[in-house]
Amino acid sequence: MTSRWVTAARCGFVTAVLLTAACSRGPSPEEQAQVAALGAQVAALEQRKSLLEDTNAVERLQHAYGYYVDKGLWDEVANLFADDGTLEIGLDGVYVGKARVREYLYALGGGRQGLAEGELNEHLQVMPVISVAADGLTAKARWRAIVMTGELGGDAFWGEGPYENEYVKDGGVWKIKTLHWYPALLVPYAGGWQTNPDPTGGKYVSTLSPDRPPTVEYKTWPNTYLPPFSFPNPVAKYVASE
Repeated sequence: MTSRWVTAARCGFVTAVLLTAACSRGPSPEEQAQVAALGAQVAALEQRKSLLEDTNAVERLQHAYGYYVDKGLWDEVANLFADDGTLEIGLDGVYVGKARVREYLYALGGGRQGLAEGELNEHLQVMPVISVAADGLTAKARWRAIVMTGELGGDAFWGEGPYENEYVKDGGVWKIKTLHWYPALLVPYAGGWQTNPDPTGGKYVSTLSPDRPPTVEYKTWPNTYLPPFSFPNPVAKYVASE
């Protein structure tokens, strides 16, 4: 049993004892203060429990995104988005709404659902830092994608880059509100990044027009760009300024 559940159990036991005593002779001011303090502690534990559950739900949502993208299951990917959700991959611009997200994904996948035999499209979702709002209705998260794509006997690429995403709880269900991937590089496997610049320049679909232009213009490898962090330094507030 974890410490927070032990604490909650103790709170419940002590509260019951105090209330029993109060019923026989009426609560003293000190007992009333104790009960109020215990009630506040239980409420804080419930809040923490809810935030942990929400964090786990957001993590599960993003992991599902990665697994579906791996196999080119574009309908499943689109269904992870809120109705007014947005998708922005590299410098391809912003696609608004579930229908437009699906249209872009199909264009990214060559107009078909799923992968061909011998085709690889791995997008590992790693390094999550998830921040759930205090009201439990929205969240932000930074992730990193490790990418391996290509075809047997053909070209192969690997790449990486961070996401800065936003999520919304809609009818009790967490959905993607804004997904923005900032590719740092996508280079040929042969020779790697030590000899190859990024030939894509962060642009992958030329057959569609986005609903909005890219939110930021930048250059990919060998140039570098650092997207702003959605979370504060978790240690800085505990360290005295020098």
